[in-house]
Amino acid sequence: ESQNVLSWAINVLAKPSDTIVALHLLVGEEPRKLPMKKKKRTQIRRAKAHVISMLGEFAYTCCQNQVNLEAKVGFSSNIGRGLIDEVKSISAHYLVLSRSTTHEFRIWNEITRYVSNFA
Repeated sequence: ESQNVLSWAINVLAKPSDTIVALHLLVGEEPRKLPMKKKKRTQIRRAKAHVISMLGEFAYTCCQNQVNLEAKVGFSSNIGRGLIDEVKSISAHYLVLSRSTTHEFRIWNEITRYVSNFA
């Protein structure tokens, strides 16, 4: 589903010279202590690899459409709050959401409600 949403954003929503930021949020506090636990390092590496590999599939399309594509992995104890913080930090004009198929629909509704109330 994320790939379909990203493809739509690149081909329909974005205009030449626009930048699309693909954000993957990890639930939890940003690790500040060094050294990090191995499990946390692995989680971060996997998230970054996933986002980067997904973006690689869109490199040609972005080049053709003259759209910049960036990957970002973030942390937040609350997904909705994390999305709002990111939108504000980059002064985004649009927020396009996609969810993992493993998320419960009820939780996803709560996230979208939170974002629509505070965006």
